[in-house]
Amino acid sequence: MFITRSSGSSTTKPPSTRVARALEIHRSVMACNAHVALDRNSTHALTAALMLPCYKAEFRTLVLAMTANEERELRYALDALCDRAA
Repeated sequence: MFITRSSGSSTTKPPSTRVARALEIHRSVMACNAHVALDRNSTHALTAALMLPCYKAEFRTLVLAMTANEERELRYALDALCDRAA
């Protein structure tokens, strides 16, 4: 479940399909970055480095197709992920 903000109150609801997919892609980008950072000479790091542009392009295309409400939902979800990581 993800927390989204609307009208100043917090409600819990599942993310829209596009937002859920964007979050999956974001997790893949973060995993690729982690593999590259851990060991640049490993096979996993090479594969991750090759996949990064594909993930980033898919994320960008998906975000460009989102409505304003979906973009807002994605921003809040990404903010929540960053807050947990910090």
